Amino acid sequence: MSKKTLTGTVTSTKMQNTITVQVVREVRHPKYAKLYKVSKKFHAHDAKEEAHVGDLVTIEEIKPMSKTKTWQLKSIDRKVTKLQQQLQGVEI
Repeated sequence: MSKKTLTGTVTSTKMQNTITVQVVREVRHPKYAKLYKVSKKFHAHDAKEEAHVGDLVTIEEIKPMSKTKTWQLKSIDRKVTKLQQQLQGVEI
C-alpha cells in the first residue's frame, strides 16, 4: 500500500518542527463544467526544519503525530531565493 503524497507551497514555519503547506488543485464544476481552484492547508512534520516560506515541497501521509499533524515533509522540490522572499515581503 503506497502512501498519499501532495505537492504545495510552504506558507508558515513559525512552529517548531512543523510547517504549514497550502495545496491548490483545480476542480471542474459538476453543472457548468468550469474549472476553479480549491486550496487547503496541511500541517506537516519537518524534523530538520529545512523548508522555508515560499518553497515548493512534497509531503506524504503518516500516522497522526498530533491532533492536526498527519503529514511529513518528503522532499523540497524548489527552494525560494532570498531575493524572491524580499519581493514577496516575507521576513527571513
